[in-house]
Amino acid sequence: MFFGTLLLWVPLLLGVWVGRWRHKRAATDGSASRLWAFMNLPGALFLMVTCNGVMAPRTLAWLRSLGALPFAPTPGLLRGVAQLAAFVVGYSIASLIWSGSTRGDSTASTGATGPANKHSSAKVLAIIFATIALGIGAGVVSVGLKKGGFLTTSDVGDFPELAKVQEQLRPLEACSITYQRRDKRGHRQHPNSVSIETCTAGEYISVLIDVPGTWASKGVGFEMSRGSVSEPWEIQVEQAEVPFPDLQEALTDFAPRIAAQYPDLLRKRREGASEMERHLDEQRRLERERQERAKGSYPQ
Repeated sequence: MFFGTLLLWVPLLLGVWVGRWRHKRAATDGSASRLWAFMNLPGALFLMVTCNGVMAPRTLAWLRSLGALPFAPTPGLLRGVAQLAAFVVGYSIASLIWSGSTRGDSTASTGATGPANKHSSAKVLAIIFATIALGIGAGVVSVGLKKGGFLTTSDVGDFPELAKVQEQLRPLEACSITYQRRDKRGHRQHPNSVSIETCTAGEYISVLIDVPGTWASKGVGFEMSRGSVSEPWEIQVEQAEVPFPDLQEALTDFAPRIAAQYPDLLRKRREGASEMERHLDEQRRLERERQERAKGSYPQ
């Protein structure tokens, strides 16, 4: 995941180079190019972020939950979209900086300053956008470098030693399993339970399964995720903090507990959620009836 994020710099810089090469040789007014850049830069940034890194599994799960796409989205497709979006971001930045530079320079040499001033304004805006982007990037990197951040964890789900764990947990109707997730301060939370969430979009149900707290004293913590029930699990762990033998033993201990308890606990949580929704619907119905009775009930 970390190297996938780093690889986005390749299409990003390529887009900047291609945009600079094109606009340095264009003799036409750059207003259309700048307008194109302003319109496409926010969307390209959004796609670059949501289709890459830690957001990719969630985006993939959301796309698959739609059920109306003419094709089946895959992780490889999302990576391709993120790389294309990175190229568009680079090209857009180049368009803001260098579009119309040839025309502006030639006009300035004849004594006219209007187009050159417009070009200077475009450069100022481009610098502002670049500064904002660098600030956001620095913030993302700082968050990623924190303990438990996406830059300090790596996926060990495809290790052969964890194949049995994958086999036990693959049939579950779940796309997220976490143990001792770190909070904003970097402290691990909930040492005595594993938190599990379903793959259903819009279903905010979390199932807790009790586990021995002895694993917390060993510093074990992990986050498992996947895009759908047909995919293998990604197991994100801090390799510098958690010894692999301890992680393997903890997962070997947790997997049969989760496989045995989760289906029944999920059914009960859904029944409880449905009962709560029915109760809220009844309360809303009674509220509407009371408001209707109140209308015109007082003597004039």
